[in-house]
Amino acid sequence: MNNSEIRNVTKETLKGKYKHVMLPYILTSILVGLSQSKDFYTFGYEIYGLTFVATVGSLALFIQGPISIGLATYSLSIANKVHFSYTQIASGFKYFFKALFLFLLFSILFFIGLMLLIIPGIIIFLMFSQIFYIIAENPQTGIIDTFKQSASLMKNKKFQFLGLCLRYFALFILGIFTLGIWWLWLTPQMYVSFAIFYKELKA
Repeated sequence: MNNSEIRNVTKETLKGKYKHVMLPYILTSILVGLSQSKDFYTFGYEIYGLTFVATVGSLALFIQGPISIGLATYSLSIANKVHFSYTQIASGFKYFFKALFLFLLFSILFFIGLMLLIIPGIIIFLMFSQIFYIIAENPQTGIIDTFKQSASLMKNKKFQFLGLCLRYFALFILGIFTLGIWWLWLTPQMYVSFAIFYKELKA
């Protein structure tokens, strides 16, 4: 299935479901976005000082792994057309320490890759992009095995996934001209498309 077909399947899957999924996806995306925003921390430091930055930064570090697994779980349920609930977004906290170490290792590898002239960082991101879906589907998978499985699944699929990511990046840029209103539809589409991409890898 190519990226255009993935987009079409995504739209068909989400038909009639937007009113149920828009708010959970948007609120979670805002939360994750703020936790990764340099401007947010700069503003917080200027107003509240170093304690605020340290506290919020620590919380952000601890929640991103579990939230990523929760989003993967939620998105896979939608993609598989089975029962889904916004409470699934918090399901990753059941595997808190595994999620934390998974996120930390991924971030360290990604950071090292970026230090090696950016391109290796992109390759690492693509290679290990499926780790949260793997854990969402099988929480008993070991951390190292999760990375190995993702690397195996993404063999010869990195450029397709990069193309899918860039397509959504371009669509979100265009969404600026709608004052961000289009993002209400694009955000669920992006997450569900990534889940469908993972399903195709497994198939």
